[in-house]
Amino acid sequence: MSDIVSRMIDTQLLLFLYMLCGYIVSRLRIIREDNREVLVRVLMDVAMPMMVLNAFNKPTDAAALRASLGVMAIAAASCLVTWGIGSVLWRRQPDNKRKVLMYASMFSNAGNAGLPVLNLVFGTEGVFYGSMYLIPPRILQWTVGMGFFLKPKKGAFVKNVLLNPMVVVVYIGFALMAFNWQIPGVFGTAIARLGDMTAPLSMILIGATLSQMKPRALVDPAVLLVSALRLLVFPLCAALALRLIGVDRMTMDLCVILLAMPIASNTAAMAERYGGDYVFASACVSVSTLLSVVTVPVITWLCQLI
Repeated sequence: MSDIVSRMIDTQLLLFLYMLCGYIVSRLRIIREDNREVLVRVLMDVAMPMMVLNAFNKPTDAAALRASLGVMAIAAASCLVTWGIGSVLWRRQPDNKRKVLMYASMFSNAGNAGLPVLNLVFGTEGVFYGSMYLIPPRILQWTVGMGFFLKPKKGAFVKNVLLNPMVVVVYIGFALMAFNWQIPGVFGTAIARLGDMTAPLSMILIGATLSQMKPRALVDPAVLLVSALRLLVFPLCAALALRLIGVDRMTMDLCVILLAMPIASNTAAMAERYGGDYVFASACVSVSTLLSVVTVPVITWLCQLI
């Protein structure tokens, strides 16, 4: 167990090091206000879509798909419950912050940070079920989640949400699953490698924003509260609920670990691209990522006691 905990810490520290790199290159004026928009577009329109498509580009069988339905149901329920809680908690926040807080409440960094942890704990089986867990949040991220930032009345909703590159690759992914196809050879490798840029690039952009941020922004009460909810309250409540309804141990552990990950790293990019408070969003991601170095191992340990 101690080895697993130390590896979890290593994963969180890796994200922190990416963020530190962004902080340094911003201080060196490599990333500036006049060029960061290009990096945001590469992240949002290339790296993230390829990461999602790669998650679908794996062989599956009927038995594994049936077993994964429960994991997907838990993931969807988690998003919907946290959406409801966020709607109540953040209703009085200013609009540009409320968008960020709603998104941060619903979505954890389950892909970039969570899947490596599952690989260490459960091996390839854990990675498969973790990938299936990610499907409902990813669909909701690029439909409901993007809807937090975009205003349908302006006529942009269909174009920017339903035809967004992230949503289009979900359509492609479901077609791959339905026909049990995989994108072959070097093409599949290219998709995987482009998707691998997501974690470093997103955290570099957050670090760059952090370099321009006043220290008091990091101790904003809303930042601390949403971090506490994301890292402690939501996963512990989920563990108790799953235990009460008799979910098997592996499924429970897997879902709680993913739910306990820090705030989704693309929260800041979403805010910057679609009109939220990206400085505030970066503070939420940065604080939750730093705190998760401690909280993820603690939550994993507590989960074993329930």
